[in-house]
Amino acid sequence: LTWKDDVATTQAVTWRTDTSVTQPIAQIALAEDGPLFTTKAKDVSATTQLLETDLGKAHYHTANFSGLQPKTLYVYRVGDGVNWSAWKQFRTPSAEPEPFTFIYFGDAQNALKSHWWRVFREAYADAPRSQFMLHAGDLINRGSRDAEWGDWIRAGGWVNAMIPSVAIPGNHEYSKYDRFGKEYPPGMRKLSRHWQTLFEFP
Repeated sequence: LTWKDDVATTQAVTWRTDTSVTQPIAQIALAEDGPLFTTKAKDVSATTQLLETDLGKAHYHTANFSGLQPKTLYVYRVGDGVNWSAWKQFRTPSAEPEPFTFIYFGDAQNALKSHWWRVFREAYADAPRSQFMLHAGDLINRGSRDAEWGDWIRAGGWVNAMIPSVAIPGNHEYSKYDRFGKEYPPGMRKLSRHWQTLFEFP
């Protein structure tokens, strides 16, 4: 989850599939007790971006939910109209100033499976009602490596689908190599294409 617009009334969700999925869709509804919210779910179309990486091609899909009510719990799922994710939920923040909690992370970067996974889980256990997670750069070590991005995302698991992320690119999100390992001209570094497909920011 990320934000592209007003945090109290919008929410964006991005998910990854193989390239066979060409008609992505999301559904959203107000959270209710019991299962009947599914009959009130609204379809929201999504956009698709192709990402070519060192491990092959993938599609990243993004749906932007708008017109939401502040301080309200919503459920949503993503899919292709036939195959769906599990229903997940998020709560919009207040439109008025009030106290809140967020989680601050810095430099996940190295040995992601050894350290980042544990740090993430410990932080979430300590602050499970956080409004968002702030990632202060250097999420991964090599911005063009698909496997590193996969490890970073998997560490957060379902939490990434329920608490929005705000992320700032660090120097390790910039690469001097393209996805094929070819070096850019001297002095040139480019922001990882993963960043632009994974995060839906202003």
